[in-house]
Amino acid sequence: MTESFEQYRKRVLGYLGDRDPIRVQRSTPSRVERLVSGLSRRQLNQRPGPDRWSVAEIVAHMADAELAMGWRLRNMLATSGVRLQWFDEAAWAERFEYASMDVGRSLGLFRCLRQRNLDLLHSVGRREWRSCYGVHELRGRQTVWDFVRMEAAHDLAHIRQIKGVLRNLAM
Repeated sequence: MTESFEQYRKRVLGYLGDRDPIRVQRSTPSRVERLVSGLSRRQLNQRPGPDRWSVAEIVAHMADAELAMGWRLRNMLATSGVRLQWFDEAAWAERFEYASMDVGRSLGLFRCLRQRNLDLLHSVGRREWRSCYGVHELRGRQTVWDFVRMEAAHDLAHIRQIKGVLRNLAM
């Protein structure tokens, strides 16, 4: 059964708890790098099940999600109240062939985009995080602060997912 956005939101924000979302976001690229370090291409591309992503696919998704996050943040900060389009992550994974992506390149892109987005957030200050918002076509009104928290929670969800895949790998 597919969970609703509210169920997903509650679940992943539970992973975040009261941790500082910026600290979580800042540490994620290094945490992912440590998890994938030393793994073979076969291990990185091994799927835990037919409809489950491999580590390579998860990292490629994280890079593209960061790209989408940067676009959303910039739109909300430049034009508060802007309409925010949903994207189908499964369609992106298939269409952009996440399964064939090099993990090192995906991780490098993720690291670069994440740093740029953190620099942007730092440059505008936290007051604007709560006042600037977008209207997501499926989720409704969300502030920059909402996205900052959800992105950190998203990181933690995918770190848990990667750890789960690695525990079940046929080493």
